[in-house]
Amino acid sequence: MASRPPFYVLVAHHSTSQPPSSNNLRHPAIQYHYADDPPLTVLPEHPGEHVLVLNYDDPVPTAQSVSDSLIVTGLKVEEAPGAAAASAEENDGKNDRMFIIETLRDERPPTPPHEERKSANAILTQFKRRNQMIRDALRYPSDSKLNSTLSEHTVLDA
Repeated sequence: MASRPPFYVLVAHHSTSQPPSSNNLRHPAIQYHYADDPPLTVLPEHPGEHVLVLNYDDPVPTAQSVSDSLIVTGLKVEEAPGAAAASAEENDGKNDRMFIIETLRDERPPTPPHEERKSANAILTQFKRRNQMIRDALRYPSDSKLNSTLSEHTVLDA
């Protein structure tokens, strides 16, 4: 049996230029997409549009980015404060869990074909920033059980 689609969804944008503890929470536009819908409908429709896919119906929910400049580094699923009580009062049957998708923007500037010589410190800083992005992306998902077939998922336009 399919679970109720997520109602409380946030996207936590992290940036390599921000301190690690700083994040920016946003409410995404939500579009539901099901297994029998054409797969091309999850692709970005406009330049600069970011599309995240939240697979909520698995035993362990996952999130993925379809965008080339946005990387999903984690997914937190928590009880939404006050949602269970509000849902019981209204009897609306909403999913009372809060899904927080953690993302990291790939902020690398396009590299010109003949790049000017950089200082050793600038090259080392760029190297460390790119390695941190790779480490964050490889840590999620850390569970090998997440490769199961998906029956339903939610598309989020971030």
